[in-house]
Amino acid sequence: MNKTGERPQIKELNNRDAAVPYRIHPILSQVRLLPGTPFYDRQQEMMEFLLAQDTGSLLYNFRKAAGLPTGDSKPMTGWDADECKLKGHTTGHYLSAVSLAYAATGDDRFRTKAEIIVAGFAECQKAFASSGRVHPGFLSAYDEEQFDLLEQFTKYPEIWAPYYTLDKIMAGLLDAYELTGNKQALEILDPLGIWIYDRLAQVSDENRNRMWSMYIAGEYGAMIGTLVRLWRITGRDEHLAAATFFENPSLFEQMAAGRDELDTMHANQHIPQIIGALELYAATGEQKYLEIARNFEKFVTEHHVYTIGGTGEQERFHAADSECSYLTDKTAESCASVNMLRLTSELFEYEDSARPELMAYYELTLFNHILMSCSHRPDGGTTYFLPLAPGSCKHYETEENSCCHGTGMESRFRYMRDIFSIEGDDETGILRVDLPVSSKLDGEEKLTVEFFDEGVLTITADADMKRALAVRIPEWAEANEIPVCVEDGYACCGRLRAGQSVSFRFPMKIRKLVSGSDSRYYSLACGPYLLAAISDSEDYINPGETVLRAETESEKASFRSKSTRLEPLFKIDSEYYHVYFLD
Repeated sequence: MNKTGERPQIKELNNRDAAVPYRIHPILSQVRLLPGTPFYDRQQEMMEFLLAQDTGSLLYNFRKAAGLPTGDSKPMTGWDADECKLKGHTTGHYLSAVSLAYAATGDDRFRTKAEIIVAGFAECQKAFASSGRVHPGFLSAYDEEQFDLLEQFTKYPEIWAPYYTLDKIMAGLLDAYELTGNKQALEILDPLGIWIYDRLAQVSDENRNRMWSMYIAGEYGAMIGTLVRLWRITGRDEHLAAATFFENPSLFEQMAAGRDELDTMHANQHIPQIIGALELYAATGEQKYLEIARNFEKFVTEHHVYTIGGTGEQERFHAADSECSYLTDKTAESCASVNMLRLTSELFEYEDSARPELMAYYELTLFNHILMSCSHRPDGGTTYFLPLAPGSCKHYETEENSCCHGTGMESRFRYMRDIFSIEGDDETGILRVDLPVSSKLDGEEKLTVEFFDEGVLTITADADMKRALAVRIPEWAEANEIPVCVEDGYACCGRLRAGQSVSFRFPMKIRKLVSGSDSRYYSLACGPYLLAAISDSEDYINPGETVLRAETESEKASFRSKSTRLEPLFKIDSEYYHVYFLD
């Protein structure tokens, strides 16, 4: 608030009542993964890890900052250690993760975990307010000092992204409200959103823009989208106005003008800002925000990604079409890929015409980065970077509580989000199968999807369908071999009756993916899976294009060249591997 205690006047927003409806609705909470698949296995391991976490430790820093007793709980480690300035972010991620896990499984143990965290947040917010040390509505794992210092343009590491941490806390509360029905979460969020508005309304446009351009210190995650989500629930003008305070004109202007100036930008600092632009388009109907998101997505996916779909090296974008110059042990930050999937998914929802390349990129990145970015044990281990240097080995973080560890807790329960989607109503609507992931849909529509290593995709109706079925034909398949009508990348299958199935056999042929930036480098793929050569050699190898599938049952999905064993990349756990080869 200003010095007189009056709330600042809300600036008029153009087209505030012109919210854009979804064209496509992805389905999450009615989807269950089927056992016997790597997606299911990785999800089960993360479930076990989440249930083992001590909620007292997760609330430790919040309670200490609010002046409440911490009891016998132990403080957290790494980026959430008491002395670390990003503390609190993992607790927000955890709240999102258990809320998503509840949506993915219906297991009440996850809802109970969410209730404990939300109740703890509420107690801390109340204690902060009664202390007189902070403004009403505030909540974090520290007091307002970092926010004060940011407004004085204090650099990292003296402060560390206070609005980024706040975004994770608020996103967790939103997920608890929307996915578990926790009404107390909204009671915390409403005044917290007002706190943001009251604070930033006092900062000039020029100073806010300077804040958001600061490396790390000014990183604010997906705060734009988080506040738009809150506005959709509350309808409060302050929440939508607060979202606009986080616009980054230095990025938005170049994207609106169609200029790729991403070189040296921090990838995961800016990808969520573009998600925010898309959310502002959905909220206000302003076309410029959609163009910003479209241009950014095309620049990144066409000129800044590795063959696994990941982007950035040492957290930064580099010059367009230069990825082969940056094949190191610090490639492809996991957070950046998760956020690129979020951006791609939302573009898919709002585009007014089909863009098959969106789901092609989504499938590539889900199958070949996010699926393999976690350990094959229930230890919560996740990768920060996914190394692509020759002879690389993944490093799993279990104690560091990094940004990617927090995101990794959530991403195992986002596997299901874009397998199915709905367009239109019952009479003229379409139920889409967008991804070849073995799963079961059990809601208004009931379907079972099975995808086998041999390239067979089978969809079975478990009840009479109300909508027509459309199945996405992957770009690596040969659409001309599909015996039904294919339009915009989807096979049109009509309404199936209960017990009726449709099957597709996609040729699982070895194919060579030549780098667009340097044709000497290539990767190998079979179906949706990139192949990794098992080797600790730090020199590039060349297995060649002649690769044969192993015939023994135990190695059904393995491959061999004359001198090299190759495995689908998702199978790699602790082995040394090569993804890029050199002619």
